[in-house]
Amino acid sequence: MHFVKAKGILSNNNGINIYRGCTHGCIYCDSRSKCYGFTHDFEDIEVKENAPELLEKSLRSKRKKCMIGTGAMCDPYLHAEEQLQITRRCLELIDKYEYGVAIQTKSTRILRDLDVLKNINDKTKAIVQMTLTTYDESLCKILEPNVSSTYERFEALMQLKKAGIPTIVWLTPILPFINDTEENIKGILDYCVQAG
Repeated sequence: MHFVKAKGILSNNNGINIYRGCTHGCIYCDSRSKCYGFTHDFEDIEVKENAPELLEKSLRSKRKKCMIGTGAMCDPYLHAEEQLQITRRCLELIDKYEYGVAIQTKSTRILRDLDVLKNINDKTKAIVQMTLTTYDESLCKILEPNVSSTYERFEALMQLKKAGIPTIVWLTPILPFINDTEENIKGILDYCVQAG
């Protein structure tokens, strides 16, 4: 892990990436691609240590409220987030300035910030998008070795549902001859139905 002072944090499409790189180890990850301009090893997480300051400056100067998105490129709930809490600080700013948020993650660490997500959702909207790849827990540990298991993510979805936070499931990727079985698809869809 290494720390940088970023020049900017909020994209033209209102997205933020607090971290660059990932420790999840998913075998199918396309974010490692050279086209994304990584100048360091993907597993050597680049931490934008000044992300909250940059985000606050951007939110203060925006003329129109919107949804702020995070997690499309790099998960905002990496292992490092447990200690650094930069994602939480950014969420607190989104709450303070009354913006909405859409978060994409594979980690149950998001539950740590349930209080802030509820505050945001009460004022505007907070949406959590959770990726579910395989119903088979042993296969999950092969495809996504350093992430919360599929069942743990399902349980997180249930807690988010109970808290009134809207959720979306990304049923992806479907890998031919690996997780494209009827049993796998139906198992994940059953989780989706239960989680609402």
